[in-house]
Formats: sequence, structure tokens, C-alpha cells
Amino acid sequence: MMTPTMPTMGSRAWRRLGMFVLAFLLTAASSSQAGANEISFYGQGSGHGVGLSQYGAKAMALGGSTYRQILHRYYSGASVITLRSAAGGTFLEREQSPLWVNLLQRQSSTSFEIEEGSADICFDGAGGCIGRASQQESWIFSYIGQGHCAFSLRQVGGVLTQVGQPGPCNASVRPLSEETTFRVPRKARSYRGTLRLRSPNSDGTFHLVLQTDLESYLRGVSEVPESWPIEAIKAQVVATRSMAAWTLLDRGSEQLFSDARQSDCYCNMSDGASDQVFRGYTGESEHPNWVSAVQDSAAEVISYAGDVAYGLYFHSSAGATENYSDVFSEGTFPYLVSVNDSPAISDFADNPLRQWGYLVAANSISTLFSFSWVNDVQVIANNPTGTVRSVAISGIRSGRPVVDEVGGVDFQTALGLPSAVYEVVVDARFTDVPSGHLFAGEVTGLLELGITQGCTPTTFCPEAPVTRGEMAAFLVRTLDLEPVDGFVDPFYDDDGSSFEADIEILRGHGITNGCSAAEFCPTETVTRGEMAAFLVRAFDLSISPGDSFSDDDDSVFETEIEALAASGVTSGCTQGRFCPSRPVTRGEMAAFLVRALALT
Repeated sequence: MMTPTMPTMGSRAWRRLGMFVLAFLLTAASSSQAGANEISFYGQGSGHGVGLSQYGAKAMALGGSTYRQILHRYYSGASVITLRSAAGGTFLEREQSPLWVNLLQRQSSTSFEIEEGSADICFDGAGGCIGRASQQESWIFSYIGQGHCAFSLRQVGGVLTQVGQPGPCNASVRPLSEETTFRVPRKARSYRGTLRLRSPNSDGTFHLVLQTDLESYLRGVSEVPESWPIEAIKAQVVATRSMAAWTLLDRGSEQLFSDARQSDCYCNMSDGASDQVFRGYTGESEHPNWVSAVQDSAAEVISYAGDVAYGLYFHSSAGATENYSDVFSEGTFPYLVSVNDSPAISDFADNPLRQWGYLVAANSISTLFSFSWVNDVQVIANNPTGTVRSVAISGIRSGRPVVDEVGGVDFQTALGLPSAVYEVVVDARFTDVPSGHLFAGEVTGLLELGITQGCTPTTFCPEAPVTRGEMAAFLVRTLDLEPVDGFVDPFYDDDGSSFEADIEILRGHGITNGCSAAEFCPTETVTRGEMAAFLVRAFDLSISPGDSFSDDDDSVFETEIEALAASGVTSGCTQGRFCPSRPVTRGEMAAFLVRALALT
């Protein structure tokens, strides 16, 4: 048997090398393309990482492995047996068509066409069959009121003619041969089987469900490309059949549907990605190699300890599959454990997601995880296989710095990253405010709001004191203040200052009277006490009695300082002290403004 040529380095070493190269390329691209508010992610593989690696299976098949050898590799200790052996005596064996596949939910009207063959149009229960649908006919089933529905035939010219008497909204379109094919325009797909219409809620809506058997269902799934080697396709078919059978046994027969399941979909299988994408006869007719693999492996499933195994599968790994318990929070499966998946990263696999890079807007992460702004994302723990176990997101929420820990898979899913094998690069907007800086979140907030662009194009100068002119600009931009019509410039010492317009606006709104009757002193630094007065007036904060700090008793700004403390804008410079005469730094000012804004 031929085997793929594998790297001589360990999979983790190759992963690190690949990520280094990708990081270099991404960083180079980031410097020219990424915006100031974008975070870079780079990684390998795609999917949850548990069970059958599809690209690993492809590479193994190209190297000469059979589908059984492939399955034995990825499902530890499992075997391949017939469904009858694994699920004998269950409804999957007893019932001819045990699958109820949901196609449409909560419809008030739906149409279907007879593409081939013919079918009886029936109300289930006492209503009986009321007509026959012939090839090329178009029909509509719709709610007409008072808990009743009706079938109507679309005549030439689009005129609808009701057929038979209305009945309760539980009905069927029953094929008269195996070749009878229905087309559901709203799904843009064709199906073979029995169409069931079910209205468990009597609310004027119904579900459209296809009743079929397991093998017919499988023929319409086609999970991998037709061009892949047949042994890889067969391995995928058996995994798909196993997953479907396990899911059906877990959800039960139609006769045992709970009220909640009847209300939700009246189904034991979805046709969407929450289970497996089912394309019906449309998919079957377009994928002959897949259909051949279904036939060649008829009724075969993966089994563990004599039971049907949960046949999880995914796109590709970074060299090792995952333990189920490291990815999903509930349940354990002894056959879904980490195994070497070096085939998935071999040249045989030709995997388009062997390495990937994403740029994600920081404000998207903020929205997804309920932050005002995000300034940092860090991987803080990894699973033994190298996938991300947990991520720390740092940012501002309700005006205060917050760090949230999020599961690696949850974070991956929320952002739509291809896999949980990833690293993060956060490029700071300002070189002197790295992502871990004390005021990084607040500075990010001011930047996002357009309040500041820094002291230079690349620096913020967080330790530099704030001048009175800068304070005027900060407040005007924060509050989006407009000039006051007819207001005359009251200060002579701001002429020619780059902040003259901001100073005039601030005076016009009554937020400052200057440092004297005719002066503003724009180049003087702002003390923390003066800053308290500016903020109380600008944000109209309530004056509150109290004495939170021991060092402001002789300050003329004691009342304003107490107002800041009462509103939660400040907790002082140290425990029990405010430092009213100390200059305010630009970093501190960012924090004060963000906290004050959170009150509005």
C-alpha cells in the first residue's frame, strides 16, 4: 500500500513554522492594508476538529487507504458494521420511512410542482384523499381560516381552483411510484418521498416535511466534492450515515415527537447545516459518485461497543484532531479522541485552508461581546493539541476597563474563524499605548469617537500633561458642541492658538470663565481639581454632599471633586486621595472622558 510522504518534523513544529510564515505575511499586509481598528488572526485548518478529518481522509485515500482504514484511524476503537446489527429492534429498522426532514417552517401557504409521476392529494385522518396531482401540475396548500386548509390547482393563466373540500391542516402529498418527484419552488430543490404538512399549533401556520428512508436521505446529502477519490467519499458516507442514525435514535420516531418538537418543526432531522445539508433529489442527481458510494456502503455505520457511533466530521485540522470533551461542553465519546492527522497537512491533501489569515474589525468584536470598545485580544490557554481553549478580551464596558474570558470555540464561532487553531496579532494604533497599557481601552474609545488623533500621527503621549487649550478641544469634540451665534471672543491670550475656536465654543456654552476675566491661559496645564470643575460643568453632574478624599479639604474644587466621586467618574489617585493639584495626564483625561460619557 502506498502512503503519503509526510514531513519529517512533528506536526506541531510544522504548525509553528507555518504560522510564523503566515504571521510575517499578514503583518506585512497589515501595515499597508489593515486599518487602525482591525485585529489580525492567523491559523490552520477548518471546523471543530472532532472525528473524521475530510482532507485527512482525502490524502489517505490518495495514498491507497481504504474507507475502512480511514474510519479506523479517526474513530478510535470503533468498527464498521451494518445498521441492523447496531440498531436492531429500533424504529430505524421497523419503519419503512423513519425520517421526517423539515423543509419549511411556519408557513401560511406553500406551493409544490409535480416534476415526474403522479401523487394523491390527501388530508390525513378522516379527510381522506381528495384528488390526484399529475405530472407538470402546480399546486398550492394554504391556510383559509378557522383551523382549516385547502389544496388548490394552478390553472393556465395562473388562476387557482380549489380541489375538494377544505380540511384540518394536517395533510399529505403521497407519491404513486418511486420515480414521483416533487419540486418545492421556495427551496429551489426537488424531492422524492412523501410530503407531509403538519400544523400542531392551530395558529394559521404549518410545517412542510419530507418523510423518507435513511438511504434516500443520504443520497441527497453529498458532503464532499465529486472529484475526490472514491474511498474518501465512502468514508464520508459511512460517517454521515452514522451521524444521521445516531441523531435519529436520539430524537426518536414521529410517533413519539414531543409537543415542543411538533411545534418547532415536526421533524427528527433538519435539512440545514444544524444537522447536515440535505439537497434532496436535486443533490442526488448532481452527485453520481456520492450516490455510488452510498450504494457501495449500503447500511454500514460506525459502531462502538455494539451501538451506533456519533459520526462527527469536519473539514481539516492542523495536524491533530480534537478530543470531544475539549470542544463541546456536554457528553463524552471514547472514540472521539485526538489522533494524529498529519495527512491533512500533507501535500496530498491540497487543503485550501491549511493556512489562513483574517482581519476582523475591532468594533465587530465589541458588538459581539457587548463592549463599547475593544483594545486587546489574547489567547490565554490552549488544549494539548494546540487549539485555543480560552481567549481574554480587554476593552471598555459602561465606561470602565473590563477583561472577559471567552471559550476558544465560542470565540471562533462568533467571529466565523475557520478553526480553533489560531493566534492573534493586535497592532496598537499608537506606539506609546500598547494593547496592555493602563489606559489602552479609553484611548481606543477616544480614537473611535474621533475625539483625538494623538499628539503625533503615531503617538498619543499618554504621560504628557493636558493643557487648558487641549482640554477645551477634548470637551468640544466629546460633547459635539457647536459655536454660539453672536458670541464675541472674550479672551485676548488665545489669539493665534490652534484651540481658539474650541475655547470660544466652551466659553459660549458657559463651561469656562477663563483663568481671569480676559484670559484663558491656553498653554497652562490643567490640574486634577480644575479638570473636575470642567467635567462637572460640561456634563452637568449633580453636586452631592460628602467627603470622599482627605487631600481636597482646602481645595476650591472640593465640591466638584465630590460630584465626580459620587457619579463614579473617579475613585481618586490613590486610596482616599484625589491629588487635586497634580497635572492631569492625557491618559487620565481619556479615562475621565470615557467614564463621564458612560453617564450620558
